[in-house]
Amino acid sequence: MENYLGLIIAVENYTDPKMPKVKFANNDAEKFKKCLVDLGCDSANLELLKDSNPTKTTIENKVKKIARAARIQDTIILYYAGHGFNENGKNTISGVDTELDSIEPTTIPITKIISSFEQSESKRVVVFLDCCHSGIEFDDIERSPLTDFSTDDLKYEYKNAEHLMVFASCKSDEKSQADVKRNHGVWSYFLIQALQGKVKDIYDKNLLFSTKLQKYLKDSTFKRVKFITPEKKNQTPVKYGKETDDKFIVADLTKLFEARKIEASSKGFKLKEAIFSYSEEDYVRKLPGFESGHKVPKKIDHYHESWIQKISKDLIQDELDEVTELLRQILKLKLKDFQETTIEDGYGQLSTLHFDYIVGVTQSKNSADEYVLNRSIENFKNSEIIGSDKFNKAFNEDFDTLTLKLNNDIDIEELIDHIEEIDDRDLIDVQYSTSDLSKCRVEVSGFEGSINFEVDEIQIKVNKCTSPKLLVESFQQVYKELGSSGYKKLIQ
Repeated sequence: MENYLGLIIAVENYTDPKMPKVKFANNDAEKFKKCLVDLGCDSANLELLKDSNPTKTTIENKVKKIARAARIQDTIILYYAGHGFNENGKNTISGVDTELDSIEPTTIPITKIISSFEQSESKRVVVFLDCCHSGIEFDDIERSPLTDFSTDDLKYEYKNAEHLMVFASCKSDEKSQADVKRNHGVWSYFLIQALQGKVKDIYDKNLLFSTKLQKYLKDSTFKRVKFITPEKKNQTPVKYGKETDDKFIVADLTKLFEARKIEASSKGFKLKEAIFSYSEEDYVRKLPGFESGHKVPKKIDHYHESWIQKISKDLIQDELDEVTELLRQILKLKLKDFQETTIEDGYGQLSTLHFDYIVGVTQSKNSADEYVLNRSIENFKNSEIIGSDKFNKAFNEDFDTLTLKLNNDIDIEELIDHIEEIDDRDLIDVQYSTSDLSKCRVEVSGFEGSINFEVDEIQIKVNKCTSPKLLVESFQQVYKELGSSGYKKLIQ
């Protein structure tokens, strides 16, 4: 689900004490956002407003921001969980600062929101409205504005919109119910299930079309509400928008399903840590700390390595400063996102909210007058960032090695024996030393690189520096290809 710009709004508690709480709105919105991230959407492109944040002004400003940023290839998505109104013939949604005694000036017309989106370059807009949850505590007079939210008006207003699809949780004369046992709005729960790929027979070649989504939401919501309400209430989800041959694509679940296949195929293959790295060598005399009067090392030993590390501090400082600025510009990290910076002789570490960037300098083991600069990203706090477009833009051509640290050990000897039993050794070959069977090297025909196995790690190295995402994809592809040989079971 690439190129999605999302605004996700949850208004659970209002500042006006006359406004009732919207049960589970925050949970609905948080899980909805996670769905989009799992589908491949860059979390940096998703704005979640909850708690005190979704004021009327903030919602309006965020809508304008997304509309300005959207390009023709982008899909705009809006999710709203809160109270809806129909005031003076206008359907509106509420902000945390909405006042029951002053509805019109303190709510946002849906037509205004969608009009902003339609004026953008985007040709695809998807809106999800879960308005008016159960648990309303208004008296008979105050209850009426909420029940007047008119789905018929929405349908009329957007009947000719070819690139717009609106899903709403209930009809005009109904209430959107909450499910206490599931901690969700009923309709939102089933919407999330659909986006998580957990529903049978509603996907066409990994695509979720609007017609099948709506049928599932309508059937499931109606049955569940009848079951959980003593009064056997009705809740009938509705859909608006013009579709071409009923083929409006709501979501592409390809990445999600592929990830699950990989996960299933590698069940028991437990990952402890992933490290992206690259090493390069250069002459010691080129180090910024190498001054006139210094002598180029002629021996490879601990003394000279310590000296090289001592004069490498400026190089490490410059490296970390450059990365810091890169992360500020591309990932939009703020000061609070940089947790700690450590610089010692031959070592530097930049710790961020998402990962650690580490730089190390050692003396070359091959030539006394050269040093080795090692760069790595490791200690990921959130693995989702590895697939982020911005993260990979920042480190587009920086790494050639992916190291996977394992929790469970690999039987290297059994792995070697198995590969050597394969008939077509031109496709898969294994290299090892009989004096050290704790590791081996596997080469696969057509793959420009190698895979090194040790007891507790797998290392894949490619011949050209690339991005972290492409390194992961290279590993997944090789792992998938080798799976046909049956050796994956040995890893497991």
